[in-house]
Amino acid sequence: MILGINGIRLSVKRSGVARCIEALLRCFGEVDHPFTKIRVYTPTPLGTDTYLPPIAENVVLPSRLPFAAWEQISLLRAHGEKDLLLCPSYVSPLAARCPTFLIHHGSYEGYPQAFDWWTLNKARAIYSFSAKRATGLSTVSEYSKRDMVKFYGIAADKINVVPEGVDTTVFRPNDDAVELSEWRTKVFGEDVPFIVYVGKPTERRNLSALIRAFAELKKDGYPHKFLLCGASLPGTSPFRKVIIDLGLEMEVVVLDYVTHDEMPLVYNAASLFIYPSSYEGFGMPVLEAMACGTPVIALDNTAFPEFAGGIAHLLKDAKVETLKAGMADVLGDPAWQQQMAKDGPKRAAAYDWRIITKRYLDLMLPLAN
Repeated sequence: MILGINGIRLSVKRSGVARCIEALLRCFGEVDHPFTKIRVYTPTPLGTDTYLPPIAENVVLPSRLPFAAWEQISLLRAHGEKDLLLCPSYVSPLAARCPTFLIHHGSYEGYPQAFDWWTLNKARAIYSFSAKRATGLSTVSEYSKRDMVKFYGIAADKINVVPEGVDTTVFRPNDDAVELSEWRTKVFGEDVPFIVYVGKPTERRNLSALIRAFAELKKDGYPHKFLLCGASLPGTSPFRKVIIDLGLEMEVVVLDYVTHDEMPLVYNAASLFIYPSSYEGFGMPVLEAMACGTPVIALDNTAFPEFAGGIAHLLKDAKVETLKAGMADVLGDPAWQQQMAKDGPKRAAAYDWRIITKRYLDLMLPLAN
């Protein structure tokens, strides 16, 4: 039995969806399944840092086509009409005759102000058609499922919910005080406490308000620095302008890209992780921080209450005063921090990628020939 995987997201700079694919590939080498061969299709060769289980091979399909056309033409031509094709990133070949299983990560329509007209309408067309055409369909939260019913007109009973996961052998509490101190010193030039945000720099995640809230926190004498991780901020970035306007150049550090292996150090070395997003289909960084036992702040919206409720501090909105008060409340309450450090890893254990992969297999295997 053969499984094909659309690995196009592994061909570019890897963030949330690509990391999901990486996690699934790793787990396919660790959990029981009947597949005798796995083909990971990409337009360019995978790097040597990409793990493939022994039964997997990278099938490179070079093409001059844009990625969107590659998924519809090159991928379909190479995979054929018989074997199951896993499409883990919103899009499946619309003309596919083979069985397809699509994973959807959250509707752009749920927060349209975050996207330009072309991106929004392109996503609306290809994502909705892909979801309707897929043989099997899942999404990552009940909130995202409701959006798909609302915006795509798909019957609720056709949509399965399987949350995103976390590798708890990698993202776990680290009590090595020396290692954490050395990492903080490397990044900040001194061993100083810090607050961290991890993710793309988008206004959907209220970064301007967050930076302003941090500036207000500093006025109250907090010694913390602020780390923006995974957030490339060129000189023209509006977020860079906020930092400069507030005189925070010495207080805010930007790390454009951090490897997957280093991310647990980021979370463990931090005093607080904050992710004030107005819309997420899931929100993997929140789960990763919880798995590390880091105190977490997010917003009480979209998918966050489903997996972080009762542990993370979920704020009512992303106003500057709300964000500042939320950070001050957590940083000023050591007992609350200790409770989060205890409860976060316990909650995250239910979302280990091995458990999540088995749930996907339960849905995929009935579709396979």
